[in-house]
Amino acid sequence: MNRVLCLIAIAAAATTLPAAAQTPTTPAQPAAPPKATSPAPAAPASPPTAAAPQGAANAPVPLPTWFNEIDTAKKGEVSRADFLKYRMKTFEQLDTNKDGKLSVDEFLKVAEPPYSQDGPGVPPLEERRARARAEFENLDTNRDGFVERAEAEALVQAEFNQYDTNRDNKITEPELRLIVQQALQRAAAQRQQAEAQRRQGLVTISDFIDMQLREADKLDKSGDGKVTRDEFVAVVAGPPDGPQAKGLPPYDLRRQIALRKFQEIDTNKDGILDRVELTAHAVEQFMQLDLNKDRFLNEDEFKKAQEAEGAKLRALVQTLAPAQQAPRPAPAPAPAQPRPAQPAAPQGLAPGLPQGTR
Repeated sequence: MNRVLCLIAIAAAATTLPAAAQTPTTPAQPAAPPKATSPAPAAPASPPTAAAPQGAANAPVPLPTWFNEIDTAKKGEVSRADFLKYRMKTFEQLDTNKDGKLSVDEFLKVAEPPYSQDGPGVPPLEERRARARAEFENLDTNRDGFVERAEAEALVQAEFNQYDTNRDNKITEPELRLIVQQALQRAAAQRQQAEAQRRQGLVTISDFIDMQLREADKLDKSGDGKVTRDEFVAVVAGPPDGPQAKGLPPYDLRRQIALRKFQEIDTNKDGILDRVELTAHAVEQFMQLDLNKDRFLNEDEFKKAQEAEGAKLRALVQTLAPAQQAPRPAPAPAPAQPRPAQPAAPQGLAPGLPQGTR
């Protein structure tokens, strides 16, 4: 059983909220609070979904939709004030109690209509909520349970500064087109970097969720997108008692442990693990495994998690092991004189040892 499946057996990317230079939000991904709730942009733009075809050197780099939505007068520029107002619209809409900050409950509304629509290829609502919750944890840097308006506006201002390359307090079309073009190049570099990180054993939360879901798909023998209790136990409990189970605890004990793990993931107790539950469990596991809170899992963190889980399993085995497996005290020696009425011990068994313990 590989490392990821072990974590499923013994123990959700968050979806990164859309970056500023993306084209309009489609039903395939939730709209986010306007960059106010996105991490401070190390890169000011991500590539638009409708990039110019490769080789079309003369084709202009497309502008992200937000630019056209702000520049209604078609002046070819966006001021800092207009940008801030536009970006904070969703924050204000999510801030239902108007206290100037977003609680986790308010933030999770980003996974629901009108910010995110159900449709073909779109993760179900609960999965979107699970990913949004993970993103909230990432954004709540001071861990006070809120995303403050001041924090949000600071992020928006920082984003604007990334676009305003000549520092004249406005974003022009040429500036933005150049940034989008650079973002296309940056995206390719980031993909290479992500691959290099994976080779070094670093795993992001999105990678971790995807890995867990892929491993769960392997458990889904019926191919219906769900993992039943029997499908889960058949893999996680391992082979039945026999030569193929050498060195493993008894099958009944392994089955009990697998059932406990299934019940832990099956939060709605319907006897089926769906992608919503598996995603939520993956998010929870990632948060627990990320000991240094750097938003990556490294080999050392995986190793420590496996060691801790191994100790937990050993304690559980001792708890669940049948009482009859405990060693029995040897009986008192038999009298020296013959006892014809008493049958002799079976050939090959040491006196005082129960059957099957030799």
